[in-house]
Amino acid sequence: MTFFQILMLGASAFFAYKIYQHVQTLQDPEKGTSADETAPRAQEAFSTFDAQVLIEKGDEAREKEDLDRALAIYSEANIKQPNDAETLFKMGYTLALQGRDEEALEYFFDSLKIDEQNPFAYLEIAKIYDKMGEVQKAKEYQTKGEALRENL
Repeated sequence: MTFFQILMLGASAFFAYKIYQHVQTLQDPEKGTSADETAPRAQEAFSTFDAQVLIEKGDEAREKEDLDRALAIYSEANIKQPNDAETLFKMGYTLALQGRDEEALEYFFDSLKIDEQNPFAYLEIAKIYDKMGEVQKAKEYQTKGEALRENL
């Protein structure tokens, strides 16, 4: 195989995986319902194009501890409304819950680039650095987060 063929194979596999993740977030209509009862559900499906609705659905999935689904929904919200501090923070938080600390840090830092007044991002970064054994960095971010938290 040439380098280009290998590159195309990798890209195809990546997009197939992303489609698989998205399909996993879809839900089948409940059986035994009439057409009138499914109409609101169909209308709800169109509202998923709104990033805020996706964030709420991601929150619901995260609360049910379906972290992969929550992350997929947050990713879709991030695509629909890029550079939203709340979405980036929630993606980082979900990744941290999965133990994917390095990735979580990236999202927390991206969130702080947009909203540097978010105390929760600083505190989550501090938790991760503490978990990694980087006590000095953990203290630094803990102090920043607590200072901002007092202003809430």
